[in-house]
Amino acid sequence: MNEVEEIKNRLDIVDVVSGYIPLKQAGSNWKGLSPFKTEKTASFMVSSDKGIWHDFSSSQGGDMFSFVMLMEGIEFREALEMLAKKAGVELKPRSREDQKKGQSKSRIYEALEQAMKYYHLVLSKTPEALSYFRDTRSLKPETIKRYRLGYSQDSWESLSTYLSQKGFTTKELLDAGLARQKTGRDSIYDLFRGRMMFPVFDTQARVVGFSARILKYEPDSAKYINTPESPVYHKGSVIYGLTQAKESVRKVDEVIVVEGNMDVLALANAGYPNVVAASGTALTFEQLKILARLSKNIKLCFDQDDAGIKATQRALEIAGDIDVKIMVISYENAKDPDELVTKDPKAWQEAVKSAQYAPDYIFSRAKQGFDTTSASGKKGFASFVLPTIAGLSDEIEKNHYIKKLAQTIDVPELTLHKKLDSGLERKPVTVAAARTELATQEPKAQLTRAEKIEVIALELMLSCKPARDVTGDVDYQNISVMHRAIFEAVRDYPKAEAVEIAKLLPEQSDYVKILSLRGEHVYSAESDHDARLEAFTQIHRLNKIVREKNKRQLTRNISEAEEAGDTALAKKLLKTYQALLNEE
Repeated sequence: MNEVEEIKNRLDIVDVVSGYIPLKQAGSNWKGLSPFKTEKTASFMVSSDKGIWHDFSSSQGGDMFSFVMLMEGIEFREALEMLAKKAGVELKPRSREDQKKGQSKSRIYEALEQAMKYYHLVLSKTPEALSYFRDTRSLKPETIKRYRLGYSQDSWESLSTYLSQKGFTTKELLDAGLARQKTGRDSIYDLFRGRMMFPVFDTQARVVGFSARILKYEPDSAKYINTPESPVYHKGSVIYGLTQAKESVRKVDEVIVVEGNMDVLALANAGYPNVVAASGTALTFEQLKILARLSKNIKLCFDQDDAGIKATQRALEIAGDIDVKIMVISYENAKDPDELVTKDPKAWQEAVKSAQYAPDYIFSRAKQGFDTTSASGKKGFASFVLPTIAGLSDEIEKNHYIKKLAQTIDVPELTLHKKLDSGLERKPVTVAAARTELATQEPKAQLTRAEKIEVIALELMLSCKPARDVTGDVDYQNISVMHRAIFEAVRDYPKAEAVEIAKLLPEQSDYVKILSLRGEHVYSAESDHDARLEAFTQIHRLNKIVREKNKRQLTRNISEAEEAGDTALAKKLLKTYQALLNEE
């Protein structure tokens, strides 16, 4: 009997489901209101005998694992771990190394949980800190409790001493990102001191880190600091407020993404609990995937300045590879959602109701910023909106906006199609909030869109060996001639240093070294996890470009075959086209 079967034998699916929604017996089955759709008549059925569930309102169904995955917005492995713990089933470690890592992580989770409780307790006993949340920010007691807010004493070792007395080692506190150690010294000191504490949870509602705001202004101290990268905290995949927002997101089938933690708290405090925020980073591909598991309807509400607009554009480029509908909330007379909902709750309601479809929002911003009667204005307008159009996955929708752009700036649609297929200036989507470009020698003046993505992938793989895990997903036949040999060398010598790979390719030696140097400059602060994730994202984008190019070529070939009356060839090409569609 495998682990899945053992868990199913120990747990009744009715008990699992009823932990999320109330069920009533209906004959041999159980019935309840759908957790995925708003309904008045119960259409959600659970069969204890069969071990399955089915929701007639949303046409979804499955076993206890699929239900937990949907309700929690998690992957199968995470659901397996959750239900194994509930069933008392010990999962077999995939290796001895995994077993050691698992034990180490468990201790880190425990330390973080204890730290959260400690900070929450300290807050209740510190009038000045409590006043900041209750009076300055007008947060209700239930909001403070629901989000487990806290305060870290302005002391160098209060938390470290407390956790040490509970049996946690120095290494565990350092690994959890709760303490730091000066070089050459055995003693440690608290990372967070004199700060308002915002705990961050993962998809399983475990504390993985903190965001911390300074209480008393100090000119030499950062306003906000976050938990550093750790075995459990990866800034590119954590989402502030997700644990508290899950139920509401599922109920209204919509999630609002804001920039700051206080925006989340202010909106939840005002009765809008379906709000989350990226934790100390630009919105990433991984974060969007997590949100998409809970709802396909995502509304972005970033600050209304240039940085906010750029953050929106980056998010839209990423979203093109995920099955979601992105809307954008815009507003006036406030610097952020926190200020808006506090000053005028009705204005916030109206802003949410009036959210624009993302491509339309980008067009409207472009119209405000560019004069389309001048050549430079037309060029600027096109450069502003083309990255968003390029990110659209649906060809009909893409063609609609190309036509709209062509009419707006009065240029032929063919010109814009060529721009998309070749020289589109598209900023790379990276885990880091921004990428600093280095002035270096390129092998040729103008790179195609695909070649630019190849450059990003190579920079990652040459500078970070864990990113080379992606080599198995690379379609080497469709890699450009200028980069194919480098990709193949990285694949064939996965443990080689960049300088060794450069020696293998004497004609491209300098170019390989430049790519490696740029990668070290851009990605040096990224964890192995984020570098690997970014490499997979770029190769996914690259493969998608190849598929779209092949589909366009096949469409032209099919038309030519039909016009020539070659029915057999047209059928053969149609089969190839359908095979491409099946790969998506």
